[in-house]
Amino acid sequence: MKLSTYTLLRRSLSEQQLSLITRFLFGTSLVLIIALSYSYNEINQELVNYSEKVNQTQHVISGLNKLSSAIYETTYHADSYIFLKDTVYINKTLAAIKVVPEITKKIDSLIKDDGAQRKRLNFLKEHAGKFCDYSERLSRPATLINPGAVNALYKRKNEEIASMIKLIGEMNKLEDQLMYTRLQSRDNYMQQVYRYNWIIMLVAVVFLSSAFVLLDRELRRNKFYRVDLENKIENLNRSNSELEQFAYVASHDLQEPLRKIRSFSDRLVAKYKSELSGEVFQMLEKIDNSAQRMQNLISDLLSFSRIVKTGTEAKIINLNTCLSEAKSNLSEVIMENKASIHSESLPSVEGYNSQIVQLFQNLLSNSIKYRHENVRPVIRITHRLVDGEIIPGVKPSHQDIQFHQIKFADNGIGFKKEFADKIFIIFKRLHARNEFAGTGIGLAICKRVVSNHNGYIFAESTEGEGSNFYIYLPTESMLT
Repeated sequence: MKLSTYTLLRRSLSEQQLSLITRFLFGTSLVLIIALSYSYNEINQELVNYSEKVNQTQHVISGLNKLSSAIYETTYHADSYIFLKDTVYINKTLAAIKVVPEITKKIDSLIKDDGAQRKRLNFLKEHAGKFCDYSERLSRPATLINPGAVNALYKRKNEEIASMIKLIGEMNKLEDQLMYTRLQSRDNYMQQVYRYNWIIMLVAVVFLSSAFVLLDRELRRNKFYRVDLENKIENLNRSNSELEQFAYVASHDLQEPLRKIRSFSDRLVAKYKSELSGEVFQMLEKIDNSAQRMQNLISDLLSFSRIVKTGTEAKIINLNTCLSEAKSNLSEVIMENKASIHSESLPSVEGYNSQIVQLFQNLLSNSIKYRHENVRPVIRITHRLVDGEIIPGVKPSHQDIQFHQIKFADNGIGFKKEFADKIFIIFKRLHARNEFAGTGIGLAICKRVVSNHNGYIFAESTEGEGSNFYIYLPTESMLT
């Protein structure tokens, strides 16, 4: 990666800030898109309502036009009968009369919500009723016998026609105005809503584009981190390889001179024992003890290096079996010190069998070693399930999972509380070598084993009252 890109990434927002901003932009864009979808749905509903109202107005206008046609048709047939005396027009007049109330009834159903139009329609229905009555009476043959009656009915009919035409004209005018108003409102609404939706769409596009830019920047930075991590892993593997080579040298080339030192020291003591002074004999003994201590240190270092590298694949192991194996390995020490070990039933976990055995063995050995003089060591091992959030210093990703808590409690000499963390440091000792043997690696190995299993280990103690070691191993499979 070029330096300029690296500089750009260093100057960019922090990973947490970038993640929060990206989420905010995506979330806001999603809300805007949902609002846009909802708005389109509302638009469609409103347009449907406007269309229904426009159609209703059109149907009212159409009904009024049909009513006018029915009035004219009735008048035409009635007048034809009066002037032509042709009975054919009687049935035509009666048929036309029947249509009038049907049309007014249909118009009535369309203007239920319009009070002014309903008032006019009521007047129109009243005039239409009289008009139909006069037309029907004029179509009777008996009426034609009396010219005076014909003239009177004809005059009244024409008056009703004039009233109806006037009312129909007024109603048509109002419906035309209503049609214009509704069409204008619909067009204005569509323009405003479309303008509003375009604004929302543009804002959503801007937010999505910004989120895309930030996401792209985060991906590029992650790529840089990945490359950097791969380089570090490669360097770490190289270092591990060099450490393995060092371990091989330590196990062979370093121990060989120590064995020779001890061998020649033993030969000197055996061959010249009678000739050596007490001071020289003590010096040779110190040489032998120092060489042996160096051999023990190298051996423990090799054990620690083997723990660092797992080597084998993880599998489901029974902790009861591991504990039994650890006790078997320490059987002589346990019998020699008359140690009493009490254990509850332990669970099965995913892990490395040899490492768990080493863990239990080191903890048992530690409890037996640091005992009160002339007091029989008693070790109690218990188990319970706990939530990750109660573990001190637990990783955030481990807070929501459960752990097996395995507790080793002893009645040993204990230690001061301020050493609870230091005892897990490699080569860290709390006592002089002449008090208790050891190299100070045992508990460091325990910590490494637990770490290899994505777990935690802690110790608590009161000096002179024994110690408690808490091991936390995850219940879920977390090893790869």
